[in-house]
Amino acid sequence: MAERRSSPDGSLAPARGPSPVPGLAAVLFDLDGTLIDSEPQWRALYRGLADHLGVTLAPGWWSQLVGRSLGESVEVLAGRGPLPREERDELVRWLVDRGVERLRSGRLDDPGQPPVTWRPGARRLLEELHAAGVPTAVVTASPRRLLDAVADHLGLTSTTSVAGDEVTRPKPDPEGYLAAASSLGVDIADCVAVEDSPTGVAAAEASGARVLAVPHTVALADEREHTVTTSLAEVGVEDLAALPGRD
Repeated sequence: MAERRSSPDGSLAPARGPSPVPGLAAVLFDLDGTLIDSEPQWRALYRGLADHLGVTLAPGWWSQLVGRSLGESVEVLAGRGPLPREERDELVRWLVDRGVERLRSGRLDDPGQPPVTWRPGARRLLEELHAAGVPTAVVTASPRRLLDAVADHLGLTSTTSVAGDEVTRPKPDPEGYLAAASSLGVDIADCVAVEDSPTGVAAAEASGARVLAVPHTVALADEREHTVTTSLAEVGVEDLAALPGRD
């Protein structure tokens, strides 16, 4: 196994400079559901928003939100179609304020659990990529303020990232992945994107990256052109480098 690569404070220390691994210029990760398991916290936040709005959550509501931007998600929950921008932004701030407060304070429905946890194998894989000299980035639908709170909690503060409020077109548009590759100075075709949701996989595929899908709470369509694994615990640097390209 590769040497652990962390800073003295325990945070992850990303690789700098070009990747020495042939065919693997960088690895671009989704955050929620891919690197971290934040589902219980997001479910609690959305239930709180539903109560705030006085709406009843319909069966299957969670699957309608996975991979969506927060703006799209609050519109789905409100159930009134597109909302005026001011109202939508206010509801997004409501969610983000409470999400950040939960992360900062550690206050949860179950006080025995941390606010967010790593998905199996995720931190180990990041450490191996960094030790191998492969650049990494996070591409998420979460806004910058919430992303920074999560990054601070997990030691990802020095990792290149693109937040949901830093793009004009959210997933499934590939803008976030293309922005991450550009920030790292690499060709997206030489990158691997790792995603867990249908929306995220669609964005990664549209970017031109090779895609590794790690389904979490929502099943993926069989017809998509991607490699699927059940857990990042099964994945190493060589596996990512060997992923086939798209025809």
